[in-house]
Amino acid sequence: MRTKICFVIAFTFFVQIVSAQTFGIKGGINFANVTISGGGINISPKSITSFHVGPVADFVVQESLHFNTGLLFSVKGFKMEMDFFETTAEVTEKVNYLEVPLNLAYKFSVSETSNFFVQAGPYLGYALNGKAKGGGETSDIEFGTGKMKRLDFGVGFGAGLEFGSIVTSLNYQLGLTNLVDDQTTKMKNKVFQISVAYMFGAKK
Repeated sequence: MRTKICFVIAFTFFVQIVSAQTFGIKGGINFANVTISGGGINISPKSITSFHVGPVADFVVQESLHFNTGLLFSVKGFKMEMDFFETTAEVTEKVNYLEVPLNLAYKFSVSETSNFFVQAGPYLGYALNGKAKGGGETSDIEFGTGKMKRLDFGVGFGAGLEFGSIVTSLNYQLGLTNLVDDQTTKMKNKVFQISVAYMFGAKK
């Protein structure tokens, strides 16, 4: 089942990229964290620094309105203090996602070769695997009933600048899916991203 979902996500993106006006490669930094609420708990996780990378594509909807997407490998997670047998240790969790963002972008011309843009849209993520480190030990994150969920869904907002083939952007993702299979506790992703992309076929 896991392999089939990954194949469907990848196939959907590559069908889109064939008809794209421009396509390229994107990479950047994630400042990832989670929000935890419910269950009478009071936890303030800390952010981790990770990365995202993968192919992207851009489609012209109208003169200034574009649709962009991608197939990104993105590492998310958090770190926080936890108690282990009367001692306190910092635990770091990192989850590797295969992710497809779906953004509408509006572009404003700055010069003949550069544009400023704002964008927004949903994203769909699928957790491939993950690890938790703390107290001198490392363990695999388990997925399934009563554990972590693999599917993540949310919305993203961003802005950036295009300089010919180079695209720089800032983006914020707000997860809407409860990542744990628990009725009393909610945990959701939140990620701030700094990205650079090189687009083939872009006007220079």
